[in-house]
Amino acid sequence: MVGIIDDTCLHYTIGTRIKVGDNYGTVKYVGEVSGYNGIWLGVEWDDPQRGKHSGCHEGKNYFHTQYPNAGSFVRPGKVGPFESLEIAARERYLGYSAESSLDVSLIREAQQKMQASFFEVVGMDKIARKQSKFEQLSEVSVDNCPINEAGYLKDFQVLTTLNVSSTLIWNWKIVADICKQVPTLRDLNLSCNRLVLPTDSQIKELEPAFRNLQCLNLRNCGYNRWGNVTQTAKLWPNIEVLALQENPLTELDVVNCKEIFKNLKELDLHRTKIMDFDQICKLGNICTLKSLNLMENGIEEIKLPDCEPREKLKIFVALEQLNLLYNPIWNEADTFNELDKLSSLKRLNKSPHLKSDFDEMFSKAVGMISQLEMLNKIEVSAEARRDASYDIWKRYAMEWLQAADTPEILYDFYKKHRTYAEIIEKYGSPAEFVVRPKSKQSNLIKIRVYNQQSGEIWEKRVPRMITVQTLQGLIAKRFQTTSSSSSSLPQLSYIDAKYPELVVPMDNSAKTLDFYSVQDGDTVIVK
Repeated sequence: MVGIIDDTCLHYTIGTRIKVGDNYGTVKYVGEVSGYNGIWLGVEWDDPQRGKHSGCHEGKNYFHTQYPNAGSFVRPGKVGPFESLEIAARERYLGYSAESSLDVSLIREAQQKMQASFFEVVGMDKIARKQSKFEQLSEVSVDNCPINEAGYLKDFQVLTTLNVSSTLIWNWKIVADICKQVPTLRDLNLSCNRLVLPTDSQIKELEPAFRNLQCLNLRNCGYNRWGNVTQTAKLWPNIEVLALQENPLTELDVVNCKEIFKNLKELDLHRTKIMDFDQICKLGNICTLKSLNLMENGIEEIKLPDCEPREKLKIFVALEQLNLLYNPIWNEADTFNELDKLSSLKRLNKSPHLKSDFDEMFSKAVGMISQLEMLNKIEVSAEARRDASYDIWKRYAMEWLQAADTPEILYDFYKKHRTYAEIIEKYGSPAEFVVRPKSKQSNLIKIRVYNQQSGEIWEKRVPRMITVQTLQGLIAKRFQTTSSSSSSLPQLSYIDAKYPELVVPMDNSAKTLDFYSVQDGDTVIVK
C-alpha cells in the first residue's frame, strides 16, 4: 500500500489540476480516507456546486476549501488523462495522434542513427509539408485540452500568441518552460486555470523566462487577494497588458511600481467584485496606465481625490480610456465632474442612467469633461462640444448667478461644475439669459430669418412654443427651399442677439423655440 501511495503522490502532487468529466478541480489531498479502502484524491472543485463537503469527513479534516461544500474525494482512476502542449497542438493543427507523433520521432531518430537522410517512409513528404506549416504558426489555441506540461516546443519558430485557457496547467514552472522554449511568445492566455502562488525563490529562478511576455490574460483564475496578484506579477517584468476579469477581488493596494507594472498600459478588472471606487484610486500611481476596464463591477459612485477647480490630479496621469459600462452609477453629473480631474482622459464608455438617455448623457459628458474626445465609440465633434457647452451654460446659469456675489459659494460652485469657468470665458456671463425669462413677456416673439444662400432677410412674429419643424415648414414655403425630397427641410441655427458669437444649432425638430431660448431680436440662420 505504501508503494501505491508513493506512486499516486508522485503522479498527483498537491496543487495538480485534474478534470473529471466536464468538471475542473485542484488536488488538495492524496491518501487514505477513514472507513474506505485504497487511495483517494481530495479535490476542490472550481464549481462549488460539484462538491459535497469542505474537506472534512467523519470529523477529520483532510483538506480545506475556499467555498463551503466545494470539495469531495475521487478515485485516481476516474481522473482523465494528461498531455503536453506539444501533443495537444499537433493533434489540433496537424491531426496527429500521440501514436503518430511518436512514429515521426522514431523515424527521425532512425535517420540520425543510420546517418541516412535517404531513409524514407511512405507519406513522409506529406508529413514534412504539414510540419513546415506547423513551424510557421504565429497563433495557437489549445483551450480545453488536458495539458499539464510543455513538451518539446522548439518547432514553434514564430509563435507570438498562445491560448492555453481551461487546461490543467497548475504552476508557473510549467508556464516558464513554455515561454523559455518559445522566446517569440508575446501574448499568453491562461484564463480559467488555477496556478499555485510562486515563492520568492521560484520567482527569482523563473523570472528570466518571462521577459519577452507583453500580454497576459488571467481571467477567472481564482485570484481573491490583490496581494497574490502583485506577488505573481514579479514574474513578468515587462508586462504591458494584464486581464484579471472575473476574479473575485474586492480590495486593492497601492502598487510598488519599482517592482512591478513598470510598463503596464492596459488593465482589465471587469466583472470583479470591486464596488468601491476608492479601491480603484489605489492604482493611480501606475504612471504608464493608459486603459482601464471596470465594466459590470456594481460601482455606484465615482469619487476622486480633491483638487482645485481648474487643476488636474497627479494620479492616473496617462489614463486615456476608461470603461464604466453596466455599473449602476446614480449621479451622471457628479461622475463627469469628477472625471474631469483626470488630465489625460479622452475616451469613456458608460451606460446611461435609468432616468436618462444617451443623448442627454452625451451632452453632460462632453460639456463637463473638457478633454473628452469619444464617448461609447462616438467621436466628439467641434459642433457637439459647442452644443454641450451651451447646454451646460444654460443648465447651471441660475445656480451660478446665485453664487456669483459670494466668493466662497462661487468657489464651491466651480468645484461642482469644473468646466463652467472656461465656458463663461467663451460665451460670457449668463446673467442676461437668467434675467430675461423672469419678466412677463408676450407669447409671441419677433425673429429675423436670414437666408444664407440668397442673402434675404425675413422678419416674422412667431409663438414661443412653435416647434422647429413647423418653423422649418414656414421658412421653406417663404423662401421656396423645398425640393421633391421630403427630407430636404432647411437646416436651422440661431444667433443670440445678446451674444452674437454664440451660434446654436436647432437640430432637434421636435423641440420648441422656447426650449432653445430663442428671444425677441434673435436671428435664425437658414442653411
